Amino acid sequence: MSGARAVVECLKAEGVEFVFGVPGGQTLSIMDVLYETPEIRFITTRDERGAAHMADAYGRITGTPGICLATTGPGATNLITGIGGAMRDSSPVIAITVNNRRKDIGYDDAQDADHVALFQSLTKWSVLVTAPERIPHVMREAFRRALAGCPGPVLVDFSRDTVEDGELEFTPAAPLTYRATGRVRPDLEDVVRAARGLREARRPVLWVGNGVLISEASAEVLALAEAQQIPVITTFNGIGAVPTVHPLVFGPRSRFGTRLAKEILAEADLLVAVGNSLNAPSTSRWTLTLPARIIQVDIEPTMVGRHYPCEATMVGDAREALLALASAMKSAPIPAQRTEWVADLQRRRTAWRAEVIPAHFAGKIPIKPQYLVQRVRAMLPESGIIVAGAGNPGIWSHLMDVYEPRTYLKPVGFGNMGIEVPAAIAAKLARPTRHVVTIVGDGALGMCVAELETAVRERTPLVVVVMNNRSYGNIKQEHEAKYGPRYIGVDFGDVRFDLVAQGFGARGERVERPEALDDALRRAFAAEAVVVLDVPIDDQENVWKDPF
Repeated sequence: MSGARAVVECLKAEGVEFVFGVPGGQTLSIMDVLYETPEIRFITTRDERGAAHMADAYGRITGTPGICLATTGPGATNLITGIGGAMRDSSPVIAITVNNRRKDIGYDDAQDADHVALFQSLTKWSVLVTAPERIPHVMREAFRRALAGCPGPVLVDFSRDTVEDGELEFTPAAPLTYRATGRVRPDLEDVVRAARGLREARRPVLWVGNGVLISEASAEVLALAEAQQIPVITTFNGIGAVPTVHPLVFGPRSRFGTRLAKEILAEADLLVAVGNSLNAPSTSRWTLTLPARIIQVDIEPTMVGRHYPCEATMVGDAREALLALASAMKSAPIPAQRTEWVADLQRRRTAWRAEVIPAHFAGKIPIKPQYLVQRVRAMLPESGIIVAGAGNPGIWSHLMDVYEPRTYLKPVGFGNMGIEVPAAIAAKLARPTRHVVTIVGDGALGMCVAELETAVRERTPLVVVVMNNRSYGNIKQEHEAKYGPRYIGVDFGDVRFDLVAQGFGARGERVERPEALDDALRRAFAAEAVVVLDVPIDDQENVWKDPF
């Protein structure tokens, strides 16, 4: 078979349903095979950035690799931002690019670029394939590496002649024959050491991250928390790992976060970090003072104790580690001091929720962002998927309850704007029976607005709620916090995104009065269409002043 067919057969063997991308001359041989492969649906994006963002979101929502395809040079470079987001947020993605012919790579051919060098720092693995007989091995290795340990993106770059002219004998193999699917258990001595530390603690806290979502260990977190009466907070990437409405869950803590989560970390005498690498976004670039005693659980041996010294570490899958720790703690008594502390935290949580309820922000014009996000949550079914945008929309979204794992995502480690609409499309494709909403700033929407046409064309109903403050609001507020109101480069004109949406074939509505918001949201979620609600918001509400 041809090299191009071998590539597609490898994707079929892995059960790939979607490939996101923009066709190019070098990729036409693969596109031609996809034309006669009904099992795989090609989603044409308006920009390769959108394809990478879709692959990233698909990987996060499903836990299986999202696939994106691009041509050489500018096609490949357009993928980089989305691939960087997948790398920093541990999302399994396989980026496939097709370069020039082997003899022409590095010889000033049109669109010449060294893809491997360009992607190396933002992937788990990048490889150039110039021999057709290597295709099966490399494709299997790509899936292995994307899913092994901490998931992430890989790049497979083919020379054009490898896929276009190459021939090989190839029989597809089942994934179970070439990659592991089991879970890594922590060392027993490490479990005993961690359990000893937890028994001694009076005010321990579980700080759970993306690793809990990846491991699907939500039930195990709650089981340990309930058995030992331990409060739980999350990282930004861990939002949704546990239901935010659970009585032992107290919100996210990262660079921004809820006041309660900050207070808990400050008062705790032991931190148990599970699937949480204690990275820069979570710890304000490692300036955050953590409890003197730390137990860290991570699938990657190189991450435990990397940023903060630990008294105990467990290397392994989060679910397996939590099960082992819960078993070791089965007979441990719960100190009275811990019970009293948790009861006090729950009283403070009740008071905090009373402070931030929508009634405090109702009736205000321009509409308050706090009111907007909470009304969106109220109208969205509990199983609905939220794509929170980079910047202020993602921070205000901390006021939204999340009920199920993998129903909330936002760009954290890379902070990449422009993911919002593409991610919402991928979420709807991955979970077609669920409602999907993205809350996006007008700045970020300007970077991905063309993908509204993709959503319309691909018939993926979703709701886009635009927090329109006519600026790059988060940077504007940070500038003010550091240098005063000496704004430069952050403001722009009032774009009517409701009218722009109509030009792409979507429905659009501008909502300026709070009393009109609920009805507009009801119409949007009932429409089974692509709907953009353009909402001018009060730009005086400042996330840099710890508003919640």
